[in-house]
Amino acid sequence: MYLRPTPRKPPSKLRGVWVALIAAYLSVGLLYVGREKGIAPALVSATPTPSETLEQRLVKGDQAFAAGNLSGAEESYQRAVAAAPNSDKAMAKYAMVLVYRRKYTDAVKYAQSAVNADPRSAGNYAILTFTLDWATRLDESIAAGQKAIELDPAYSDGYAYLAEAYADRNRPDRALEMARKAVELNENSWLAQRNLAYAFEHQGKYKTAVETYRRAIELFPNRATLYLEMAQNLRQVRANAEADAALLKASDLDPSNPEIHDTIGRNFYDHGKMDEAQVRFKRAIEVDPSYALGFAHLGWTYYAQRQYEEAIPNFEEAIKKGATNNEFNYELGLSYAFLLQCDKANIWLDKALANEPDSEPARQGKVLCESSK
Repeated sequence: MYLRPTPRKPPSKLRGVWVALIAAYLSVGLLYVGREKGIAPALVSATPTPSETLEQRLVKGDQAFAAGNLSGAEESYQRAVAAAPNSDKAMAKYAMVLVYRRKYTDAVKYAQSAVNADPRSAGNYAILTFTLDWATRLDESIAAGQKAIELDPAYSDGYAYLAEAYADRNRPDRALEMARKAVELNENSWLAQRNLAYAFEHQGKYKTAVETYRRAIELFPNRATLYLEMAQNLRQVRANAEADAALLKASDLDPSNPEIHDTIGRNFYDHGKMDEAQVRFKRAIEVDPSYALGFAHLGWTYYAQRQYEEAIPNFEEAIKKGATNNEFNYELGLSYAFLLQCDKANIWLDKALANEPDSEPARQGKVLCESSK
């Protein structure tokens, strides 16, 4: 049932007059006081929010990184650098997270700037070691790491980053020595434990690597790539179900990481599950359109199913975006050869043979084109 609202009593006209008079009096009074004291009448506004300090921005970045929120960490550290462009601490933290965001050139730039700002900091040289390693400038990385431990022989991270660089330089014994020293100095460092696991991995000690990755995960459970790396070692010891679970955990923690989607896709590909593989490779490309391997591996799925028209643009895009594996050159060439487009095929087959003169697939592609004449 609809009930009409209770009618309100109209306001008294006399009351309105008194309100107007009071308002006018207050206005004149305020203006008079302001003129007498030289104070301009202020406009009413919201209380301004004070800007964040450098330390607050760095803390926000640290908190985001600890939570596994790499984009949030990048944003906070970037704002810290903007607020204090000469702060080596801000530049070093920003450089560190840029590596995890796969922005290696910028990472090296900011790490070097941090070193230039304070060349006596072992921490700055350690971050420079890390960035140069991921930029595949391995000899420079090792030199920076040696400088870090020279400046502070008790700095665990210096040994940890140096261990990773030695492993990537294919010096596994030296890598293991540095990693063990890092853990000796700080056994509760997830970084030291991770790089010890990495050193074991490079020695083919996969079971020990898995157990050490587990220790790193206990110390930093929100770091997605630790699950990814552990999964790769679990595959080596044929613990496939556990590896699958680790990959899904990595994907849940960092759904914007194309490498994780790509790894899951390759797992499906290896088991002949092309539809599932394509979903993951496409997801890798979606979250990072610059991720070259996503295109290359998507090309694999079409190539394996003899869908060469679909394979070709994916291989071409992968190479355009910087994929350097010679396999993609001859697979692109073979795709054209199977379509009997030998003018285009020979361009890529010749390039593959120039890079690798003994490439049997490239030779077979050349034979196919010759026989089709």
